[in-house]
Amino acid sequence: MSEQLLGKALIIVATSVLLAFTAAESPGQSGIEFDHFSIVVSPNAPERAALQQAGFEIAPGINRNDGQGTASISVEFENSYLELVWPDSTVTVSPGMERAAEKFRQRMLWRSSGWCPISIALRRTAPSNEALPFPTWSWTADWMPKGSKVEMLTPREDTRSPALYIEPRALTDAAEQEKRASRFHHSTEVHRVTSICLISPKTYQLIEPLAYLEKQGVLTIKQGDKWQVELTFDYGKAKKSKDLRPDIPVVIQY
Repeated sequence: MSEQLLGKALIIVATSVLLAFTAAESPGQSGIEFDHFSIVVSPNAPERAALQQAGFEIAPGINRNDGQGTASISVEFENSYLELVWPDSTVTVSPGMERAAEKFRQRMLWRSSGWCPISIALRRTAPSNEALPFPTWSWTADWMPKGSKVEMLTPREDTRSPALYIEPRALTDAAEQEKRASRFHHSTEVHRVTSICLISPKTYQLIEPLAYLEKQGVLTIKQGDKWQVELTFDYGKAKKSKDLRPDIPVVIQY
């Protein structure tokens, strides 16, 4: 192959790779994009040690999710965050939210319960809330801004899938997220989440909302032995990785 043809081929390949990565950080046709993800962990999150050992700075303080019966800590990035959530007996559970609190408990026990410990939060990017091509349902809790609701994509009776939901707009301000991230420095020097890949067990049957999100380019899905998330930062430019398993079912690529 001539140098000229080789140069053109390399340009085409590089452009294709860049477009593939960029699509993961851009909203799909539905006006929905990835916001953040959560892992349900043991009380007080001793699993946080895996994040700290991997070079991530955890935001100080504990978030108390009143009415929901959970607490959480987070690792902040410029366009997203990773949240460790756990059922907390000192946090109130509002009447009618008992079932939701039990779901968090089952997700915490994922190694024995068969539930998925992963939650994937999305955000709207269009000014209007376009209807999705499958049923959704909503809920609210005391800790949320007044009048706001979480829109759930995972069916209410589903006990095997990740929790998929759309965050209230009041909680997805991009400028505020970037401001929060600026307070912390990760020794890995990662900044932005540029793609998310969900690994599902081979026995898991894909639900319509997950298939839809993959089609929209919000995430990719692969099969494996267990539930897991592969999170890529900054297009994987450093060509490095951190495996947080078995404490947290997450592999970081950056």
